Order: sequence, then structure tokens, then C-alpha cells
Amino acid sequence: MMKMRLPFLRKAITGDLPLVVSMSGARLGDAVLFAGRSASLALPLAARTGLSGRCVVVGQPESTARLEAAATRAGLLIETAEQFPADRSFELAVVEATADWTAAGAGAREAVRDGGRIIIVAGSARDGLLARLSAKPPEISADAIIETLSSQGWRRARPIGARDGLVFVEAFAS
Repeated sequence: MMKMRLPFLRKAITGDLPLVVSMSGARLGDAVLFAGRSASLALPLAARTGLSGRCVVVGQPESTARLEAAATRAGLLIETAEQFPADRSFELAVVEATADWTAAGAGAREAVRDGGRIIIVAGSARDGLLARLSAKPPEISADAIIETLSSQGWRRARPIGARDGLVFVEAFAS
């Protein structure tokens, strides 16, 4: 006898994944670059790539040391670097849109292989019902991000979603 399943009772496939992992599509074994300061964005990427992958956090020594300490406490492995490696060996770059994100986007272009992607994350994550009611738009618009990525040589830049105060923009390396 066949059981009837009601569609509204089904669980979402990505229900247990952190938002940054769902939006970026990072997979086990991927080589991922992260430029930013938020542990809430970097650590889920390191957890997703696992020991068979590679997660490199690029930034100033003060901020990368803080992220490396947080990763160690969580039992995750990350590498740190002050500059983007120019070897085109990474599948994905995730850049947090903070004060210096345009330079990070340009540097990531030389690190990401042809066919690879960059995800720009703008805004700040907010949790809870009251945070959703008082949501304010990110300081940097998706259109401005798309224009900057296009000028840096990235192709097919487009917004891919917005949730919990964050806006995600994706582009491809050619």
C-alpha cells in the first residue's frame, strides 16, 4: 500500500545547512577562498570542505588569527594567507562585502580557476523575529556589486538571493 505524502509536511533538502553553504554550493573536497572577518561565514565553509578540501582565509594577520583560533576551537582546519594565491587552483571564492571588498574581488580573480565562481555576501546577518521586522537593506546594493565584478573581469554576475539581512551575488571566472 502506498503512503500519501503531503507536500507541506516535507522537510527542505538544505534545512540543516548554514545559509552561506547553501547559497555558495560549497562541497566536500572543494578548494575555497574566504576574504572577510565573520566567523559565521568562514567556519561553515571550512566545515563543508572538510579535511579532503581546502579553506584558505585571506586577510590581515589580526583578523585571520582570530578566525584561525575560532576554527581550532570548533575542530576545523583552515589555512591563512595575507594575499590571494595567483595559481588559479580554487573552485570558489567567498568575499564578505566590507570596507575593502573590491580589492578582494580583484585578487580572487587570479586565484579562481576558469569556470570557478565568486560569491559576494553583503549585509549583516540578523536573527530572531524582531531582527526581521527591523531589517534594513545592506549598505552596498546588488547592482553596485554586479557593476564592480563585471569591471574586474568576472562574467555573468547576478544576484542569487537575499535572506536574514544578507544579499548574495554570484559571478563566474572565464
